[in-house]
Amino acid sequence: MSERDPELDRLLLAEIERRLPVLAAPETNLADARAALHSLKGSAAMAGYSELALVVGQLGERLKSGRGDARGDACETLGEVFERLSAGEPPFATAWPEPPPPLEPSRVDPRYAVEYHTAMRDRLTEIDRLLSETGEPSRSLEQARLTLHTMKGAAAAVGDDVAAWYCHGLETRLKGSSEEPKAARDLLIELSRDRVVLALLIDDGVRGLETLRAVTTSSGQRRSRRAAQSRPPSGSPSPFASARETNELALRVGPAAIDALVDRLDGVDSIGDDLAAAATVAARMSTRLSGVRHTVLDALRRIGPPRPWGPPRAALSELEGASDSLRRAVLRADIAAVTFRGGSNLVRTRTREIREGLTALRRTSMGWVFERVSSAVGRFADQQGKLVQIRIYGAEVAVDRGLAERMVDAVLQLAKNAIAHGIQTPDRREAAGKPQTGTVWLRAVREGAWLRVQVEDDGQGADVERIRQVAVARGFVSAELLAQSAPDDLMGLLLLPGMTTEEGPDLLAGRGIGLEVVQAAARRFGGVIRLHNRQGGGFVATLELPSDQTVVEVLWLEEHGTTFALPVGYAGRVVPASDRRAPRLSACLGERPTTTAPLDIDLIVLDAGTIPVGVDRVGSIEQVSLRALPPRVSAAGPFSGAVLRADGSLVLALDGPALAARARVLRLARLRDQESRV
Repeated sequence: MSERDPELDRLLLAEIERRLPVLAAPETNLADARAALHSLKGSAAMAGYSELALVVGQLGERLKSGRGDARGDACETLGEVFERLSAGEPPFATAWPEPPPPLEPSRVDPRYAVEYHTAMRDRLTEIDRLLSETGEPSRSLEQARLTLHTMKGAAAAVGDDVAAWYCHGLETRLKGSSEEPKAARDLLIELSRDRVVLALLIDDGVRGLETLRAVTTSSGQRRSRRAAQSRPPSGSPSPFASARETNELALRVGPAAIDALVDRLDGVDSIGDDLAAAATVAARMSTRLSGVRHTVLDALRRIGPPRPWGPPRAALSELEGASDSLRRAVLRADIAAVTFRGGSNLVRTRTREIREGLTALRRTSMGWVFERVSSAVGRFADQQGKLVQIRIYGAEVAVDRGLAERMVDAVLQLAKNAIAHGIQTPDRREAAGKPQTGTVWLRAVREGAWLRVQVEDDGQGADVERIRQVAVARGFVSAELLAQSAPDDLMGLLLLPGMTTEEGPDLLAGRGIGLEVVQAAARRFGGVIRLHNRQGGGFVATLELPSDQTVVEVLWLEEHGTTFALPVGYAGRVVPASDRRAPRLSACLGERPTTTAPLDIDLIVLDAGTIPVGVDRVGSIEQVSLRALPPRVSAAGPFSGAVLRADGSLVLALDGPALAARARVLRLARLRDQESRV
């Protein structure tokens, strides 16, 4: 929690004092009681007390579900909180990881429970892998922090607020970690213990919360009455049990299992290729044997019939036998060639059919992604005390299921950023001449082999000057370079690790790692993220990803003997170098070329126009599979992935928008230099 603000505490106390009598009055109807709790939840969040907002939100859900004790517990809890705040103390005596006494296990929506638990176990597996690594501990710790951030978002999306709260605490502890190897190793050891509790909270919220209270309560200390009553009433099923009951006949095959099957099909395909090669060898052998047989027959013809003074009859008989054997060998080779070719065609046909079936299993629609994001965004907006409506376009666009599951985290983070940093509170929107209810648009469109997903809002947009000041103050970039950058280019600075213009991070927003998580997700699939302010007010974040897993068309470029891959969606016309003096590709990658390039290629970037870049040579277009890059490699240049070519060489794929931004800055600097010389 951020440092306490006395003024916000005073406002929260006034709000509790105003709402508490409404809750306590017997004549207050259910709608008014829920409205009072909803208002208090937003006030607690605005004051920076995320745990209080979480507890009040749970009390509101209990009231909505008809729990008879909900109103009494709400009055008792808020009364105690009022006394503590009045005495200058925090709302609860507990501190993470000890749960607040009124906190209860979360109830996961049964519609999403199976997929949620599977996805969270996949992320726990990622943490296990990081804990088992023997390399650089600080890097493993950083990757674990990003994984916990995505787990927090996934938990919040389905209503598992307790798991989200615990992930947030773990993330906060890792955020402040030292890069010193020993300290990082110690934190990894602690994380290995926390991982057990986190897994239990996810699989069985009741047992998980009880276990957490048991391990965080000091020996001999008695728990409060409310802590002892945190288990739901008798007969109330656990969140995990409800998921099992609702989906007892459901079979959920994870994308990793399907990917493994596809990999095995690739092995079967290789058998088909071997059969085809064997058919070719058999056909060639048949041709050679046939030639040998004809040679033998021609020799017999020239020898002629047996004569007393000619070759022995036995030799002629052996030659005739050899000719007959060759004839039979030719026939068998022909049969083998036909059999091998038929087997090869059958294997290829069957593998194609199976692959098409598996592809169908792996496909879903963007509506699946947007539905989960919309549900979480509504809850998040309530916590922020903001009114938001969601508009969805392109829900019918088909997408790979593995990509969709990973995309939920990224799109959710972008939508939460839109609400936390863009959409204002109703009173501020009204003062600015806007409707009290803000709008977030979720859009998806397929363009060739690429999927474009946009999260747009009608909020206040990004403060370009604030971004410039923070970037310079924190040493991300020099003031001289920023002076030559266009406003949209500055948006890329928000993607840098730890870059945030917010102060006082809490459970809700402002940690400066949300967009870092989105960028990591984009790079994992060979995609990119672009940011810009919306015309007329607001902000737009665009994800561009290969729509069919990671298969895209690229244009091969050569610069100073090195080959690069440029997705064709960013490639424009190629012309001989002109007097435009376009910066060379090598200059955009940090080198200092001494000559101009023979060719210019136009980079086409949405909302940025056409930017020329010089290269030595332009090759052909080829369909390739993009592979993710390690974070340090992707951060070293404008790269979105790597391509493993048939000859075994690894080629870096260029990030079109990032490359265009660098080229624009270099071109402006060159033009200004020329003007100063004149």
